Amino acid sequence: MDLYRTPASGLDRFVATRLQPRKEFTEKARRALGALAAVLRERGGRPGAAAPRVLKIVKGGSSGRGTALKGGCDSELVIFLDCFKSYVDQGARRAEILSEMRALLESWWQNPVPGLSLNFPEQSVPGALQFRLTSIDLEDWMDVSLVPAFDVLGEGFLDCSRIGGSLGTTQDFQF
Repeated sequence: MDLYRTPASGLDRFVATRLQPRKEFTEKARRALGALAAVLRERGGRPGAAAPRVLKIVKGGSSGRGTALKGGCDSELVIFLDCFKSYVDQGARRAEILSEMRALLESWWQNPVPGLSLNFPEQSVPGALQFRLTSIDLEDWMDVSLVPAFDVLGEGFLDCSRIGGSLGTTQDFQF
C-alpha cells in the first residue's frame, strides 16, 4: 500500500502498520523501563547505603512523545535526585552517580526481559548513561539515556510543574 494512494480514512492504519514500531516490542520496552524506574525509585539509582531519593522521573525522546518510528527510537529518562545540592555539585558527582546507576542497571538485568536484549554502546553523551534495548529478532531497538539531574526549582515544584505534571509524581510513575 502506497502512502499517496491511501485514503484519509486509512492513514491511521497505514501509520500503525508501516511506520510505528511493532506493538509487542513497544510494550516489552515500556514494561522493562517501568520496572527499571521502580528499581531506581527504590534504590535511588545507587546499589549501596544512603541512596539518594528520586524526586521525579520525566520521560522524553520519541518514545516518550509517542512519535517513535519502526526500526529504532529513543527514550530519555531524566531522574531528579535529592543528592545534588547545586549544578556544581551535580557536575562534580555525575561520574560517581552514573557509575552507580550502571552497576544497578547491570544487576537489574540479571533477570532479563524475555524477547529483549540489553547492551551498552560506547558512552558518547557526557552526563548520561546510555544503553540499548533490542528485540531478539533485531528488527526494533530503543536507545535509552538515563540522565541524573539537579532539581533547580526545589522539591515539590516538579509535582505540579507543566513540564512533568502530566507524567505524575514518583509514586504513580508509569510508562
